[in-house]
Amino acid sequence: MKTLLSLAALIGLGGALSGCVVAAAAGAGYLIHDEATECDEKFDPLEDVRGKEDGCN
Repeated sequence: MKTLLSLAALIGLGGALSGCVVAAAAGAGYLIHDEATECDEKFDPLEDVRGKEDGCN
């Protein structure tokens, strides 16, 4: 019975956390695309936060 409850809890948490996984994957994909299409050839994912532009946008 304890194993069954543990399995049910894992399945429930898996469904609840799947949205977080999708959001993290989408954010990582955006970051990779943004850094790959810049003209400055530097990996600086925080340039928008600091207000520095790459000159291509």
